[in-house]
Amino acid sequence: MGDTAMCIAIPVWSKTTIMLPLLAVLFVAQSVVAAPSVSVSLIPVNQYPTIPDNGRPVNRYVVDGASGWIDSADMPFYAQMALQAVYDMADSGDVSSQAGSLVSTIAILGELVAGLPGDSCESAAFINAYAYAASTGNNGGLKQAASNYLSRLNTYIDLIVQLIVNPSSVKFSTGPRGTCLGGGRTYQFEQAWDGILNNSNAFQIGLLNEIYCAARRMYRATSATSNNVASALTAVSAPIINNAAQIAMPDLANLMRTVANGNNPTQAAAIAKASLAQALSKVSV
Repeated sequence: MGDTAMCIAIPVWSKTTIMLPLLAVLFVAQSVVAAPSVSVSLIPVNQYPTIPDNGRPVNRYVVDGASGWIDSADMPFYAQMALQAVYDMADSGDVSSQAGSLVSTIAILGELVAGLPGDSCESAAFINAYAYAASTGNNGGLKQAASNYLSRLNTYIDLIVQLIVNPSSVKFSTGPRGTCLGGGRTYQFEQAWDGILNNSNAFQIGLLNEIYCAARRMYRATSATSNNVASALTAVSAPIINNAAQIAMPDLANLMRTVANGNNPTQAAAIAKASLAQALSKVSV
């Protein structure tokens, strides 16, 4: 997949500051090292289009409103690109895509909340376990690896709560630290995405490929922040995490809607974390 996959850049804008329409850029994986050429226009914030709430539990309003708590100045360019695919997933009628939009939003927010990036040890360990299972068919250790990864998702949720309740406290904080070699910035990225895309359905694969393309650029970047977002998006895109998110989707959607509305999400967060843990126990591998 790594040498033949085609990546398409998609329009990007930020809810919190200015909208940044970008000309679509087409590039293939063989030339991924070369930076794409883009045209950027700055538009005043008061011209930013209002995202309507269509009333569905999961829709663009929910994930766009939640992601709007992160200023675009704190967000890597390719994370903004990935968010556009996440928004489209939220508006999809496909349950897998909707669940993916929720956990992807949580992952991106969780990695960008802290003033300084941490490590990605839990994400990297899970990605390696998933890549091994996907390539060998041996799922023996996958469930335990996914269970261990839930601690990272819970940390993301706790950081999001902190951002809403006491935003000034996260500005000078550092993201989660681990003890793994290299801070979890090297792992089986391509092998994992082979498994993710090969196991996606017809409704998912286009948008998942967009996330793969953005994550690939962030994985290869030198910035720890970009690296961490890449690992987070890769981990939550694994089918076992997506299946758990589908089961826990009502509570995850309620959490994201609470965040989008600017209300205190403490209670909704506790329910969502418990729901994810219960959901994972019901997922078969």
